[in-house]
Amino acid sequence: MLSPPSTLAQTAVTYYHPSPIQQAYRSGQAAPDKEAARAHYRHGIDLAREILQRAPDDADALLWLAANLGAEALTHGKLYALRVIGEIESTLLHLERVNPNYDDAAAARSLANLYWKAPAIISVGSTKKAASYFQLALARAPEFPGNQALVAGFYLDQHDCGRARPLALAVSARADLDAFGPDAAEWRKIVADVFGSCR
Repeated sequence: MLSPPSTLAQTAVTYYHPSPIQQAYRSGQAAPDKEAARAHYRHGIDLAREILQRAPDDADALLWLAANLGAEALTHGKLYALRVIGEIESTLLHLERVNPNYDDAAAARSLANLYWKAPAIISVGSTKKAASYFQLALARAPEFPGNQALVAGFYLDQHDCGRARPLALAVSARADLDAFGPDAAEWRKIVADVFGSCR
């Protein structure tokens, strides 16, 4: 049974409450140029490091430190970004150890994405590790559309429509994606790619 619109809206609002560190990342994503974006990411990095000095296991700071580090590095180019992949990986592994369920298994999801997208030539990229961590993310938060969408995209990349399509269907069936924040646009694109390739 569907909730009344007003109740659904009230529930949906609780999904997305960005911290200042996440806000810095989002501002960088929305910035008009690389210089402006870099400033936002560096601010997020500084905020995260300040918190982690006091509380080394702070889950929000760990997650968004990794995100801001990666995004800031990419403003310099992919070769420059290779220099920080090790720190991003270790930061996410730390989060995986201390709070594996945080933010719908964000550590496993982010590690899987890192292993999937990083070049294998630098010994970080690994399809096997990506598959393992994506499965962990799905097991911990099977209904979270971000997990479903990213795993669907991974399976599409592996030419496995049998696994990709059901996950994409689950995401497309949701009426509340926008309540999860800006990432919903990426999830919709992945779903569209799956439907376009897996007919």
